[in-house]
Amino acid sequence: MLDTPQKLPYHARMSNYFELLGLTPSFALNVKVLEQAYFTAQRATHPDRFIGKGEAERVAAVTRSQLVNDAYDTLKNPLTRAEHLLELQNIHALSDDAVVPPAILAEMMELRERIFDNGDNGAALAGVVNEIKTLAAANEKELTQAFDVADYKHATYETIRLQYLGKAMEEAHMLIYRLKAAHG
Repeated sequence: MLDTPQKLPYHARMSNYFELLGLTPSFALNVKVLEQAYFTAQRATHPDRFIGKGEAERVAAVTRSQLVNDAYDTLKNPLTRAEHLLELQNIHALSDDAVVPPAILAEMMELRERIFDNGDNGAALAGVVNEIKTLAAANEKELTQAFDVADYKHATYETIRLQYLGKAMEEAHMLIYRLKAAHG
């Protein structure tokens, strides 16, 4: 566990993407509800609705529409959603100077070794991919629980872990792609 979540000073107020889309801030987000909120907000802010208006209104519409797109893209992805929830608390878990807990580094080192040790065996590599999927699903449950009880220390830890699980998954998929290309 982390001793203290990384907190950095804010230089500007960030947008609360949940508020922007009219949603309650929560890690456990129903994707269909998110999509409905996005489409509703996009209809209201789309620049095409401001044709014939003054330049300032058109520019503001483009800005609002882009912000709605950013909100949707951020909230639909579990990692960026967790990061956003933490940032709303002034916690920057994934900043360049954030300290990665040694337990996560050790776990990921072991996982990456298994990925590369099985890099020439498609079936074994698929097994590692399934393991990563299982770990990520459990991680998302941990994140849901941590955010539900406002345990930001644990949420920070699990957000960093989710980021590293994603990187491990990318590496495994790259090796699978290379195997398929080699045996094409």
